[in-house]
Amino acid sequence: MLDSGYDALRIAHLLAGLPVQILGRLRSDRVMRRPTPPRSYDPKGVRPPKHGGEFVFGERVTWGIEQPVTVTDTRLYGKATAQAWDRPHPRLTRRAAWLDHDGP
Repeated sequence: MLDSGYDALRIAHLLAGLPVQILGRLRSDRVMRRPTPPRSYDPKGVRPPKHGGEFVFGERVTWGIEQPVTVTDTRLYGKATAQAWDRPHPRLTRRAAWLDHDGP
């Protein structure tokens, strides 16, 4: 379990293939990117986008429709809701930790 000060995504990448699961809290001002949209023909020859739209944690209008949602009542805190979206990835502000990464 990691707090928001750690890069949970980088640690999960480094530990890939090991029998562990990473659970990390992300900062509320974090911005993720959606998957690349399907390629389509453009007669102008414009380069296709590398990323989809932004998923801004602090702006609910950018979230879109979540895929799975679970709701549970807790004894101490009332109703707890968990939501998930398919395949968002981080927008890198610093590439230092990812310089040796060859994949997309």
